[in-house]
Amino acid sequence: MKALAGITIISAALMAGCGESQATSNVTLDEEALKAEVMESESVHDFLITETGAIYVGMLDNGNSRDGFASYVCEVVRSHAEGEGSRLVRIIDIAAVSRGEGFKTLGRHQCEV
Repeated sequence: MKALAGITIISAALMAGCGESQATSNVTLDEEALKAEVMESESVHDFLITETGAIYVGMLDNGNSRDGFASYVCEVVRSHAEGEGSRLVRIIDIAAVSRGEGFKTLGRHQCEV
Protein backbone atom coordinates (compact mmCIF):
# COMPACT_ATOMS: atom_id res chain seq x y z
CA MET A 1 0.00 0.00 0.00
CA LYS A 2 2.77 2.46 -0.87
CA ALA A 3 1.72 6.03 -1.65
CA LEU A 4 -0.92 6.47 -4.34
CA ALA A 5 0.11 8.02 -7.64
CA GLY A 6 -0.56 11.73 -7.87
CA ILE A 7 -2.15 12.27 -4.45
CA THR A 8 -1.32 10.53 -1.22
CA ILE A 9 -3.83 9.06 1.20
CA ILE A 10 -2.67 11.48 3.88
CA SER A 11 -3.02 14.57 1.70
CA ALA A 12 -6.50 13.48 0.65
CA ALA A 13 -7.51 13.28 4.32
CA LEU A 14 -5.92 16.66 5.06
CA MET A 15 -7.92 18.23 2.25
CA ALA A 16 -10.99 16.97 4.09
CA GLY A 17 -10.07 19.28 6.98
CA CYS A 18 -8.04 17.11 9.32
CA GLY A 19 -4.87 19.21 9.39
CA GLU A 20 -3.07 20.74 12.31
CA SER A 21 -0.47 23.43 12.67
CA GLN A 22 2.46 22.37 14.80
CA ALA A 23 5.51 24.02 13.29
CA THR A 24 7.33 27.16 14.31
CA SER A 25 10.47 28.13 12.61
CA ASN A 26 12.86 29.55 10.17
CA VAL A 27 13.62 26.00 9.07
CA THR A 28 14.27 25.15 5.46
CA LEU A 29 14.00 21.47 4.59
CA ASP A 30 15.28 19.51 1.63
CA GLU A 31 11.82 17.95 1.41
CA GLU A 32 12.57 15.56 -1.46
CA ALA A 33 15.65 14.12 0.25
CA LEU A 34 13.80 13.88 3.57
CA LYS A 35 10.88 12.06 1.97
CA ALA A 36 13.17 9.70 0.05
CA GLU A 37 15.08 8.73 3.18
CA VAL A 38 11.98 8.17 5.32
CA MET A 39 10.21 6.22 2.56
CA GLU A 40 13.18 3.80 2.40
CA SER A 41 11.71 2.04 5.44
CA GLU A 42 9.52 -0.86 4.32
CA SER A 43 7.08 -0.08 7.14
CA VAL A 44 6.38 3.45 5.82
CA HIS A 45 3.47 3.62 3.39
CA ASP A 46 2.95 7.36 2.97
CA PHE A 47 4.68 10.66 3.78
CA LEU A 48 3.57 14.28 3.70
CA ILE A 49 4.82 17.66 4.84
CA THR A 50 1.85 19.99 5.27
CA GLU A 51 1.79 23.64 4.28
CA THR A 52 2.16 24.48 7.98
CA GLY A 53 5.27 22.30 8.29
CA ALA A 54 3.89 19.31 10.19
CA ILE A 55 5.32 15.99 9.01
CA TYR A 56 2.95 13.03 8.67
CA VAL A 57 4.20 9.49 8.17
CA GLY A 58 1.68 6.75 7.39
CA MET A 59 2.32 3.30 8.82
CA LEU A 60 0.24 0.27 9.73
CA ASP A 61 -0.77 -0.17 13.37
CA ASN A 62 1.14 -3.12 14.83
CA GLY A 63 -0.09 -2.47 18.38
CA ASN A 64 3.11 -0.76 19.51
CA SER A 65 3.79 2.90 20.12
CA ARG A 66 5.56 4.54 17.19
CA ASP A 67 7.04 7.36 19.30
CA GLY A 68 10.49 5.87 18.73
CA PHE A 69 10.01 5.92 14.97
CA ALA A 70 8.80 9.52 15.20
CA SER A 71 12.02 10.34 17.06
CA TYR A 72 14.01 8.63 14.29
CA VAL A 73 12.17 10.71 11.67
CA CYS A 74 13.12 13.79 13.69
CA GLU A 75 16.79 12.84 13.36
CA VAL A 76 16.30 12.51 9.61
CA VAL A 77 14.60 15.93 9.60
CA ARG A 78 17.63 17.44 11.36
CA SER A 79 19.97 15.97 8.76
CA HIS A 80 18.00 17.67 5.96
CA ALA A 81 17.29 20.99 7.68
CA GLU A 82 18.83 24.44 7.88
CA GLY A 83 17.80 27.05 10.42
CA GLU A 84 16.15 26.82 13.83
CA GLY A 85 12.67 25.97 15.00
CA SER A 86 10.41 23.01 15.59
CA ARG A 87 8.39 20.58 13.52
CA LEU A 88 5.78 18.10 14.65
CA VAL A 89 6.41 14.56 13.42
CA ARG A 90 3.24 12.51 13.60
CA ILE A 91 3.01 8.81 12.79
CA ILE A 92 -0.51 7.90 11.76
CA ASP A 93 -2.39 4.66 11.05
CA ILE A 94 -2.58 4.67 7.26
CA ALA A 95 -5.23 1.94 7.23
CA ALA A 96 -7.56 4.05 9.42
CA VAL A 97 -7.07 7.01 7.07
CA SER A 98 -7.81 4.79 4.06
CA ARG A 99 -11.06 3.66 5.70
CA GLY A 100 -12.08 7.30 6.22
CA GLU A 101 -11.72 7.11 9.99
CA GLY A 102 -9.45 10.14 10.21
CA PHE A 103 -6.07 10.28 11.86
CA LYS A 104 -5.26 7.73 14.55
CA THR A 105 -1.95 8.77 16.05
CA LEU A 106 0.46 5.89 16.54
CA GLY A 107 3.39 8.07 17.63
CA ARG A 108 4.55 11.66 17.69
CA HIS A 109 7.60 13.76 18.44
CA GLN A 110 8.00 17.51 18.62
CA CYS A 111 11.24 17.92 16.75
CA GLU A 112 13.57 20.77 17.66
CA VAL A 113 15.79 21.68 14.72
